[in-house]
This record gives sequence, C-alpha cells and structure tokens, in this order.
Amino acid sequence: MSLRDQLQSIYDQRGQLTPSLIVDEARDASHPLHSRFEWNDGVAGEKYRQQQAHELIRSVKVVYREADESGPAKSVRAYHAVRREHGHVYEPVETVVSDDFTRRLVLADMAREWQTLKRRYQDFEEFTEMIREDLNDEAA
Repeated sequence: MSLRDQLQSIYDQRGQLTPSLIVDEARDASHPLHSRFEWNDGVAGEKYRQQQAHELIRSVKVVYREADESGPAKSVRAYHAVRREHGHVYEPVETVVSDDFTRRLVLADMAREWQTLKRRYQDFEEFTEMIREDLNDEAA
C-alpha cells in the first residue's frame, strides 16, 4: 500500500486528515506508518512526531496531464491544508477542486500567503526580478 493510500485510508476512516490523527493511527506497532516515526521519547517528543506527519502529508504528490494531453505531466500535492473551525486539516486535492467552498478557502489562503510574501520581499529588487524570470520561464 502506497503512502498516499495509507493517508487516504486515515482520511476515509476519520473524515479528515491532520498530523495528530496520523500519529495516533501510527502508534500501533502493526500500522504501516509506524516505522516512519521516531517513538523513543528521549529522542523525539510528540511535537516532533507531528512534524514528521506534516512532512509525510506534504511529500505525497499527484501527477496529472492537462485534458488535451499536449503538455508535460505536472504534479501537485495530494493533500492541501484547509482552514476549518478547529484549525487546519488536510483534504485530498480532488475534494478541494470539486467542492466550491473548500476551493475558495484554499484560494483565499493562497492569496494571503502571496500578500505576506510580497510584503516581506517587495523592497528587494532581486525579488521582483525573480518573479519576472519565473513568469517568463512559464510563458516559454
């Protein structure tokens, strides 16, 4: 079973995906994700295991092609953080793009992140040049 399948199984069982849920599931030594975590509390505590779970979630990608299949394959994260009432949870990309409300939440977070990045680096000439170069590369 792939990492994505394992994470999807947790999502399907629990109705959401968070690092805490992944760590809770993986505590059982027989769980396929158990070996991906450091369980020795002398080496790593609970917060570290949750960070490990974050990294697992972010590492899973979905490869796709545009509908006309003319361009190269692209990849996106399989799970996206969605702001919910009690904090962020990770949702499958298919859920994010198919649910208008969830898609708008993720797009709003993207806009906030972009504005934060822009405010942080807008005074650096190199930042503006980096964006121009990146946009030119994508257009080519």
